[in-house]
Amino acid sequence: MSSLFTHGQEIVQAYKVYKEGEIILAPTYGLQLEVPQDWQGYLSRGSGIFTLSCDTTQEATTLYFVSENSLNHIQESWKKGIELAPELDITLSEEPSIHEGIMTARVHLSSNQLYQGHLAATCGDYGYCVTALLYTPSPFYSYYQDQKGAMLSHLSFSKPRTINPNETLDWKKQLTGTMLFTYQRENVSKKENRIWLYYDGRFKSKVQRTGIFKGMAGKYHGTKKGTYRINNAEKGQKATLILTFDKLPALTLPLEIRNEQYYINNQLIYLAKLE
Repeated sequence: MSSLFTHGQEIVQAYKVYKEGEIILAPTYGLQLEVPQDWQGYLSRGSGIFTLSCDTTQEATTLYFVSENSLNHIQESWKKGIELAPELDITLSEEPSIHEGIMTARVHLSSNQLYQGHLAATCGDYGYCVTALLYTPSPFYSYYQDQKGAMLSHLSFSKPRTINPNETLDWKKQLTGTMLFTYQRENVSKKENRIWLYYDGRFKSKVQRTGIFKGMAGKYHGTKKGTYRINNAEKGQKATLILTFDKLPALTLPLEIRNEQYYINNQLIYLAKLE
């Protein structure tokens, strides 16, 4: 099983939380998923599993997996059981059945009888299949037991295509209203560099000698303020963050995404949303 998956539309980004109604694209697999009402989800980096959690009192979780197999191959895999984590196996509770191109079966957690659920799988026309695993505390399962194929109804297939995220990512949407920060360790000490990009177009930076402003003159270090502008990639030009300081010349910093991680001026950064 491999990884999944752009509101507006957005190419899925690891660890970003998607709310109901948002549309997530995974162009490499030709997949589109609309987050259902009363659910929210995120993509785990590395594991490639897209997770949806129900926001209502009917607690439930749905995990989506992608594979390059047929329904028959998936069925045989199910019969062997699925290991979600060490000592956490998903075991069939009944023989799988196929109806209108969707294969379903009830399942249980072999090491925890407090949870029940079901699997549903379907395949598109371009070589990829999606399996959705829903599990919930046993007292809530009666609410979901007649909805085995429901979590696939929000999914659609199209022709896969290769997309460079540096050309398609909406940096303005991604960075506006966030704090950007880096961590650098030296022996036992930790240096943190931060830039606050406020919703009103102002920024504040607190940067040390290395980090986001690496290679810049020392006058930019310390706490500074000003206005900012974010330019998305366009016509072969890379995305940039332009910082116009109140009392210093402006800086133009290149933006890049590599392996689902963000870089400014070739420095790995992390994002925290501002309230």
